[in-house]
Amino acid sequence: MSDNNKIGTYKFVAEPFHVDFTGRLTLGVLGNHLLNCAGFHATDRGFGIAALNEDNYTWVLSRLAIELDEMPYQYEEFSIQTWVENVYRLFTDRNFALINKEGRKTGYARSVWAMISMNTRKPADLLTLHDGGIMDYICDEPCPIGKPSRIKITSTEPVTSLIAKYS
Repeated sequence: MSDNNKIGTYKFVAEPFHVDFTGRLTLGVLGNHLLNCAGFHATDRGFGIAALNEDNYTWVLSRLAIELDEMPYQYEEFSIQTWVENVYRLFTDRNFALINKEGRKTGYARSVWAMISMNTRKPADLLTLHDGGIMDYICDEPCPIGKPSRIKITSTEPVTSLIAKYS
């Protein structure tokens, strides 16, 4: 399978209710789009949530790092590409590229996912599921940002607090 067939490309528009007061897409909406792209891509390759749920498995996002040069403006069309960079026994690395209306890459994201059993809540062995078929979708497409790492907590005292209010 060629790398072109391993990359999924999904088109979006920055709707008025998806932008902030500056007219740019919000980070929360971009995050939703990234999750949807991961789901679309996995589904197209037989590893989507619906198929996994039949066997009592599901995907869990473990880490996500995003680096952007710019966000799309209101009503702008843009695309998100996604691909699988690596598959390990318990985790898989999935990358994303944000592409503006001119076709220029304006940001990247890296994510780490685990598949867990919904019965035991323990990770599944990705290399044995479907006879290791997920390995067929590994792609060599470069992603120029650093891999997300664990955040090391050195203090148990909160730095600040935020009171959630209904709005």
